[in-house]
Amino acid sequence: MAQKQKKTGSRAGKKSTWKIVGAVSLLASIFLFIAFISYFFTWKDDQTEVARGAGILLDADVKVNNLLGRLGAFISHFFIYKGFGIASLLICTFFFVSGINLLFNRKVFSIWKNLKYVTIGLLLLSVCLSFVFSSFEFRFGGGVGNMISDWLTGALGDFGTAAILLVIAF
Repeated sequence: MAQKQKKTGSRAGKKSTWKIVGAVSLLASIFLFIAFISYFFTWKDDQTEVARGAGILLDADVKVNNLLGRLGAFISHFFIYKGFGIASLLICTFFFVSGINLLFNRKVFSIWKNLKYVTIGLLLLSVCLSFVFSSFEFRFGGGVGNMISDWLTGALGDFGTAAILLVIAF
């Protein structure tokens, strides 16, 4: 009898742990979404500060305009400027889907399908945005998109890169 109670108690503990992980994942998705959206409006003002690196997180004298402060500015700069550009918003969907599934303890959304779409979307969308908006000051495709777009353009030219991206998109 004591073993049955022990097993039931551990199951309840595991369920509550997964609910906490789900809630944290959901909060992370909301945090990232707000930080990313704020970055689109404040990136130019915060650029010099966040370019200094992670040290700004501990420096109370650093002032940024991101709605979520220094952490929001630093994380959004990392994902959008250095990472995948506007496509970084797709990362929010992964944390949202994972959080909802864990919080409600059932499969509301397919995590694997979402992960597949997020991965493909990050790469394809960032490269396409970098290619199309290459003359803009804002990095629409981020550092990764710019790097791949520049490599494709160097290897295939503008016409070849456009053709490849159109074929892959369809």
